[in-house]
Amino acid sequence: MRKEEILTPQELEAEARLRADEERWIRENFPDIVGQHPNLLGALQMARMAAEDGECTVLLTGETGSGKELVAQAIHENSCRRAAPYRTVNAASLPAELADSLLFGHEKGSFTDAHAATRGILREAHGGTVFLDEIQELDLRVQAKLLRFLQDHRVIPLGSVGEPWEVDVRIIAGSNENLLDAVAAGRFRRDLYYRLNVLPIEMPPLRERKEDILLLANHFLAQFNEAKGCDTALSPEAAAALMAYDWPGNVRELRNLMERLVILCRNREIRAEDLPREIVSGAPELEERPLRTLREARAVVVAAFERDFIYRQWAAHGFHVTRTAEALGESRQWLSKQLRKYGLTTSVGRRARPRLAP
Repeated sequence: MRKEEILTPQELEAEARLRADEERWIRENFPDIVGQHPNLLGALQMARMAAEDGECTVLLTGETGSGKELVAQAIHENSCRRAAPYRTVNAASLPAELADSLLFGHEKGSFTDAHAATRGILREAHGGTVFLDEIQELDLRVQAKLLRFLQDHRVIPLGSVGEPWEVDVRIIAGSNENLLDAVAAGRFRRDLYYRLNVLPIEMPPLRERKEDILLLANHFLAQFNEAKGCDTALSPEAAAALMAYDWPGNVRELRNLMERLVILCRNREIRAEDLPREIVSGAPELEERPLRTLREARAVVVAAFERDFIYRQWAAHGFHVTRTAEALGESRQWLSKQLRKYGLTTSVGRRARPRLAP
């Protein structure tokens, strides 16, 4: 039995308003993270809980370029630690012999070239947050020391014989691989994995949230158009090619491409032939149907735009059909038909979000 058949209309409307309020909070407090896909919104809801908690360790997983660093910084900036330092460390860039010193500090003379004592990143971020990205690359000896820190929040600088320093720092760890695989391979400590995995957040790859591709593309185009004084837009054919591509580099790859296209195309429409070959070759409509008309391409994108516009208006009016229809200047019957046509229901959190056309 469907939820719509169990709950009363009032309960359904209250649930829809709650979801709309949650999505509004995300848009206002995580403005740099763009998307409407349920998997992304679920991850951001977890990030909101992490921000409101302010203390628990967070494990962010997801492919390279999926937005882990943006989410880590958003968690910090929306937490009670926002006024304290935020530090990002890429474990893959830490030489094994220096990782201990860089994180925990060292005393003068503790090793060759240690001409002065250093505090280390953890002490420098006292009261704030440290994001340890690609943590699976951290040297096993340093993993043991990090585990101890997570247990007692004390820092012992390399070469120190004095009392440990009490440090209040929240750790957010990031990884672009399944840490349990690293544990099985003997590259990562199992006990450290469980200590980090207090609040896991998985960032979905862009290929699994196709609905967000055009939303992100237009978001980046607007940013770069404003920064560079340009007026560049996507053609329907280019939009279709972006939608068909799998984006192995995720959001970062899309962002970099939009910047390149604004530079190259400047004040004209971005056409399919302006896109890299690997993107055009991934669009079956463009490859298999070379005679596809502009009218057909435009119809696809216009339908996507209409669906997105209706959804946004519906959400803005608390998912109230009559009020939304009045705002659109249409009848309630017309709007109900469009909602059915585009598969939009009051259980919006479990439905695919509409995609944004250029």
